[in-house]
Amino acid sequence: MNTERSIYDYVFEFVIFFFGLGVFLIPSSMPFNWWIIPSISVVLFLFEYRKSTPKNLKAALLLGTFLMVFDFVFENVGTLVFDYWGTTGSSLFILAVPIEVMLTCFFGGTAWALYVLSAHTSFISKYRNQSNPSLRYSLILLNLLFFGAGGAAAEWSLIQRGVMYYAGGWTTPHAFVAYFATWTMLHVILNKLRPFEVEHTVTTEGSSI
Repeated sequence: MNTERSIYDYVFEFVIFFFGLGVFLIPSSMPFNWWIIPSISVVLFLFEYRKSTPKNLKAALLLGTFLMVFDFVFENVGTLVFDYWGTTGSSLFILAVPIEVMLTCFFGGTAWALYVLSAHTSFISKYRNQSNPSLRYSLILLNLLFFGAGGAAAEWSLIQRGVMYYAGGWTTPHAFVAYFATWTMLHVILNKLRPFEVEHTVTTEGSSI
């Protein structure tokens, strides 16, 4: 299985991911369909699966399962206990959580973990001699800011479309902090499941290891 990533791989994922965000952010008179979200997550998962290794896939599936369970508990507590938010329009609710959100957490979380394990390692391996040692932490911080802002923006758009609401003092800045904290936790867990490694190449006379 070829685990190398080309510029075309990054472009493809960029287009798919931002097409997904565009579904949220671009105003439309068409009714919102919750199944758009897990569908995009499955596409990203299948793409990342092509680039995965057995060890990375195992860790990523565990991470995706954890995110699904964590989000299920978090959303139910926020809705049923504190009444901070709620959603409508799903084809099936499991307690207070749309089934589409649960599937998105599993496939999207797994795809994200596979991406981090593959792309971060590839990027740092390529540029480690031209960058300072904090390159990985810069990538992680960029990732946290991206998902914090992206998650909050997606929920804001769901509210504009009338399929989600905030209450009890919960606001978009709270959502940003929640997403930022969640992805910080996911990075920690992923590092425990699959400690970060950079392949080192040692060149000797007539051979390389």
